[in-house]
Amino acid sequence: MLKRLVFSVFIAFFSTFLCFVLLYFSKGSVAYANKVNSQSKELVQRIEANLGLDKPLLEQYQIWFFKALKGGLGVSFLSGESVLKLIKERMANTLILSLSALVLLFLLSVFLALLGHYYKESFIDKLITFLAFNFFALPPFVLALFFVLIFGIFWQVLPITGTSDIGFEDDFLNRLEHLILPVLVLVLSHLALFLRIARNCINETFSQIFVQNLYARALREKDIYFLVLRYSLSPIIAYFGGSALSFMMGTYVVESVFAYEGLGSLLFESILFKDFPMALALIFFSVLLAAFFTFLSDVFAWILNPRLKRLKFV
Repeated sequence: MLKRLVFSVFIAFFSTFLCFVLLYFSKGSVAYANKVNSQSKELVQRIEANLGLDKPLLEQYQIWFFKALKGGLGVSFLSGESVLKLIKERMANTLILSLSALVLLFLLSVFLALLGHYYKESFIDKLITFLAFNFFALPPFVLALFFVLIFGIFWQVLPITGTSDIGFEDDFLNRLEHLILPVLVLVLSHLALFLRIARNCINETFSQIFVQNLYARALREKDIYFLVLRYSLSPIIAYFGGSALSFMMGTYVVESVFAYEGLGSLLFESILFKDFPMALALIFFSVLLAAFFTFLSDVFAWILNPRLKRLKFV
């Protein structure tokens, strides 16, 4: 447990260093966010000097690193507000979106995997596979733009921007309507991979000798499916936890397309204008959050799998 925690913190800081190096050598400047004329090099250099951006790469990262160790993530170059305050304001929206999509994706993957096994090699099984891999073939931002075009512009049945309408911030149903399209895009763009994992785990469990013995004892098929599902959930949940970071990055992309007020828009804006404190803090929190979800999935897998319960969880 302690080793995992230390390793996760190390990976988080290492990720921030890689992000810092990429931003340092990328084009652009935070000075341009204030609509400074790109030809006014002296003014740009003066702004960068005031922010400490004229210092060498390692010195800049060292300053941020030691501040982060003390719990100070600094202020955003763009807004001048505390980085921690801005993250707190938007983290709830991102967590609601990502967790809603992840839970729905998990339930849908398991259900379709069981349905595909029940109707194995049938038209239903082939249709599920065909649709899932066709959605997977489209990048998330392309699928999001397609849904915006269909549901928001042509049919005009669902909202396509923001987390809620103006004046309806506390309206649960209004916020739920704004969640539908982003959640749908996240689920459909990841469904093929998760469905494949779920199907492989379930098919492998069905091929076990103890399952064949259950059929030989004329046990009810509903009970057999329940036992198979219980034994298959452990590796499925472990895979979901291991994919937390990539799923979170996909969430950030979808948020930017739908102008969803989460961490995604903050991250892309900070990268675009080289807002180092905000970008590094978001990368750091994203890696730690993904590590937490991975650990949580391991705990659930240990609880659900009777064979793992015999081992000491460390």
